Formats: sequence, structure tokens, C-alpha cells
Amino acid sequence: MPRARGRRLLPLLLAACALLLRPPLRARAFAVNVVPEGAEDETELAVLQKSEKRDTTSKISQELKEIVFVIQSQSNSFHSKRAEDLKRDILKQAADLVKELPTVLLIHEMDGHEGAWTILPLMEDFSVTYGRNSSWIFFCEEDTRIQVVKLLQTLGRFDGSKECFLGKALYDEESTIIHHYAFAENPTAFKFPDFAAGWALSIPLVNKLAKKLKSEPLKSDFTIDLKHEIALYIWQKGEGPHLTPVPEFCTDDVSSYKADNCATTFSNFLPLCGEPVKKEDVFIAVKTCQKFHGDRIPVVKRTWEREAALIEYYSDYADISIPTIDLGIPNTDRGHCGKTFAILERFLNQSSPRTPWLVIVDDDTLISIFRLRKLLSCYDPNEPVFLGERYGYGLGTGGYSYITGGGGHGQWTTPKTTFLTRFQYHFTSTGILIQ
Repeated sequence: MPRARGRRLLPLLLAACALLLRPPLRARAFAVNVVPEGAEDETELAVLQKSEKRDTTSKISQELKEIVFVIQSQSNSFHSKRAEDLKRDILKQAADLVKELPTVLLIHEMDGHEGAWTILPLMEDFSVTYGRNSSWIFFCEEDTRIQVVKLLQTLGRFDGSKECFLGKALYDEESTIIHHYAFAENPTAFKFPDFAAGWALSIPLVNKLAKKLKSEPLKSDFTIDLKHEIALYIWQKGEGPHLTPVPEFCTDDVSSYKADNCATTFSNFLPLCGEPVKKEDVFIAVKTCQKFHGDRIPVVKRTWEREAALIEYYSDYADISIPTIDLGIPNTDRGHCGKTFAILERFLNQSSPRTPWLVIVDDDTLISIFRLRKLLSCYDPNEPVFLGERYGYGLGTGGYSYITGGGGHGQWTTPKTTFLTRFQYHFTSTGILIQ
């Protein structure tokens, strides 16, 4: 009996095992339709992120279209290349963000104005061309470095529909002659922009300036310190806006820890263009007069004269102890153009024909010859090159630009035979005008 019962129970046990091993029908059906927890939220998040990215791109595109970048460039090959490099960098940053690129202008290419570098004569053109579809004109120098996204964020804090004048603020600690002793009672009260950090004008302000300049042409004869004069003109004795300081407009080097929050930075070092030019390739001409032989010339001799391989002193009196060369030109309180012209003629006729550079300095100019030689390596002496601190005279009424003598100025001299025949010189109360 026990053996028969076991035989009867075996099929039942096998059937039970089969049922246990077979997946339940409901469970199989449910497994086919399982959606991981949170998957719907992730899908919605992806769609939302894609939409936000599209909206952000559209916003950036619109903001970029509303900015006109103006690089305060020069036509010389060295400077124009640096300006072109900056332009390419701005456009590359923009291309990484949007398809439609912003407008980037080089001032030296806006050749319809002799005084384009003084900015104000361009206001009417800016107003006509960009007055309807833009919000900002942003100016910078060729060595300014711009973080486009940070610049957009910075400008976004200001209302471009109002008259805005933005920049890194400079001020005089004491009244100064080049600013005509303006604000003598409180020189620190008046702020003007540091061009190296970049500066911006809103389009409503550009339109206002253009209208005023059209009805009232510039009256100032001289352009000496452009950034101060522009701020003074915009201010209009209190009728226009003051400069608004913007901490994100910086002149710190891009590698500085201070630059982390900056929209702009600036290279504060001399450009590296190769080996400095040789000492023998630079001829130094020092302008002086008899009354300064005893106090100014000794300073030159104790400081930088030893760095110069070729140097001569030109005066209205021949003093063999220095020695000086009498050019036969009497000393004057203003101009000194006759002496400069005589130096040019003497240099061309009597110096070595293989000396590429002539540098003319006043007897109270302090100069680093080594740094000058490094700087000159960036320029091609076979091109017409005239280096120095640029001033302007009557630029609003058909005037001209010129270089002030106090900071020194350098000329190319190769080929020498064409230097005086290729250009005409006109004597003015301010300097020699080279046409």
C-alpha cells in the first residue's frame, strides 16, 4: 500500500512543480508594459531643456544683433593686423553661440572722415546706419580682449532705451594742463572712460549726439586727450549723462585672478615681435636750446644717453662741451617746426644711408632706448611709419592730425631719398603737417 500511494502522488508533485516554474500570465503581461519610475519626468525635462536652450540662443542672437563693435584701429600694417585678429576673435565667439554674426567695424576703414579716430565725427553715420535696429555701440582698442557672453550679461543690466554712457572710470587727482584745468575745485568729481577697457554708448545717446553735432559742429580747435574731451562733450555742462562706472570693464591682464568677473581685459605688456632692432639702426636727435644746456642736458646724459649708439643734440647755439649743433634756427616758445624740419634735412643728407630709424625727442623727454628698440621691431621700416602721441587740430572742420613732440616721435627713413620728396610739409602753430 505505501508503494502504490507514492506512485499516485508523484504525478501530482510534478504538476505542482511545473506550475511553480511557469511565470504567471499577469506578471508577464505587466512586465511588457513596465515604465521605469521618473522616466516621464526625464522626458519632460529634456524637452524643457531643449526649449530653454532654444530660447537662450534666440535671446543671445537678438542681443548680439543689437551691439555694434567698433575697434579703434589704425591703418599701419602692424596695428591693422592686431585689429583684424580682435575682430576674428569676436566673430568666432559669436559663431559659437549663434548663426547670425554681429557687426564689427574698424575705424581706420571708415576713411570718409579725417578725424574718424576722434569718434565724435562718426556719430551721424552711426545714427543713420544703426539708429533703428541696434541698442549699443561698443568701442574698444586693438589690445582689448572681450568675453562676449559676459559683455552681453553686463550690458543687459542697463536700459539701452535710455541715454547711457558706460565705461571704466578715470579721474584727475589734481587739475591738469592737458584738461585745461577743468574742475579745478574738485578734479575727482568728473569721470571719463579708460578706452583700453572698452566703453559703450546707448543708441538714444548716439542719436542725440548726432543731432547736436549736425546743428552745432565741434568748436574745440585741439584734440589732446580724447577720452576726457568725449566725456566732456557728452556731459554738456550737466545737460547730458555722466559716465556710469562699470566694474566688469577691466584693464587687468587676462591671466590675472582679478579678471574672473571681467567682461573685458587688456594686455599691458609691450608686444613681442622678434629681436629688438640694433642700436646702430636707431638715430636719436635731441632738440634743445641754450637756456636748457645747463639743467636738462645733464639729466639726459646721466640717464638714457648711454643706451644710444647714435645721438646728436640740436640747438640754437653750438656748445662744444655737450656737444650741440647749431642748426641756424632761432628758438621759439611755440611750434619748433623749423628746428624739426632742419633735423630731417640734416639727417637725410648727412647720416648713414643704412640707418632705418630716426627718433626725435625734446631735451626733457625720458625714454627707454631698449624698450623703444623692442617696439620698433614690430614695424616695417620700408613702410611709411610715423610714431608718437597723436593730437588733432580742427578735425571737425577739415583740420589735420599731428604728433606732439614732447613724447618723442620716430620716422622710417628707408628709402631715404623719398622721405622729403614724397611728402609736403606745412608749418603750423602746432607742428609739422605731413600730407
